[in-house]
Amino acid sequence: MTHSQQGQGTTQVRLGVVGVGFGQRAHIPAFLSTEGCQVVAVCASSESRAREAAGRFGIAKAYGDWQALVNDPEIAAVSIATVPRLQPAIALAAIARGKAVFCEKPLAASLPEAEEMAESAQRAGVANMCDFELPELLSWRTARSLLEEGRLGPLRYVAIDWHIETYANRMGLASWKTDRDAGGGALHLFVSHTFHYIEWFLGPISELTARLCRAPNDTRTGDTTDMLSLKLRSGVPVSVSVSINAFLGVGHRLAFYGDEGALVLHNPTADYARGFRLFIGERQSNRLEEFALPDEFEGVEDGRTPLVGRLAARFVNWVRSGAPAHPDFADALRVQRLLEAARRSDAGGCLIREPF
Repeated sequence: MTHSQQGQGTTQVRLGVVGVGFGQRAHIPAFLSTEGCQVVAVCASSESRAREAAGRFGIAKAYGDWQALVNDPEIAAVSIATVPRLQPAIALAAIARGKAVFCEKPLAASLPEAEEMAESAQRAGVANMCDFELPELLSWRTARSLLEEGRLGPLRYVAIDWHIETYANRMGLASWKTDRDAGGGALHLFVSHTFHYIEWFLGPISELTARLCRAPNDTRTGDTTDMLSLKLRSGVPVSVSVSINAFLGVGHRLAFYGDEGALVLHNPTADYARGFRLFIGERQSNRLEEFALPDEFEGVEDGRTPLVGRLAARFVNWVRSGAPAHPDFADALRVQRLLEAARRSDAGGCLIREPF
């Protein structure tokens, strides 16, 4: 019997968090606020860092070795917030012990590792989810509803621009976030989100071309500016431009153009989640007008935290009830295959068609 099966019907899912970077900012607060979950352990790169995080959040156990946390018989589920290169080993070890796994995107730094994670979770029958949190935004869900209602008429074209300057690029740092082999770079860190939400909004991508670039004087291995041209199975063309070294960039903007109207989601702020505003324009008005929505982030320091919390609640419910939820590892594997297709397109200077 797996730990997930043991968790069904119990009062609390006992969870351990591996990683105290994004783990402290989002994973730990999200799971602490999730009904039916008890965060019982945290692991960092050193025991002292783990003890510091545990003390801050009132968590009982602190580990400096992820294997010790995964082997802890008290823990039924593991939340992973580490470098993509390290995530597969932790996830596979937890799955092998029958434990549910919640992890970050992308699943891995390579497609074979991602395939192994998804296949292992399916075989083991454990709850598994991946943190693609942007579709949890109220503005995004409202936008999808408007598209599904046909407010724009048949779609003609979609344009996505995500132009920001990350801290690592502003400071010229060489870290895992700028290291391609570690799972860094714009493709892994940002286009992964884009692939997921394009298909969430509009359905499957059928073909793509990609150009993955760095500035001429940038000697780091991670790509910083990516340009992609996509075609959906529906026939709708999509252009994607992502840059993570764009000083004074325009932020994150999604524009949907139809026969009868246009819809825009735009976030010019440094908070990747909180700053989105929704605009819609129809032929009779001949202008974009803001679609008023309530503030879902009042009193929140980092807009990503409540979004991760919504995913955490579905994950915990899966562990307790056995009812699967999304986005799961199969969804994340789809994204990983699209990432690999983008790399192949860039390397060969060619169009890649499905199956990806």
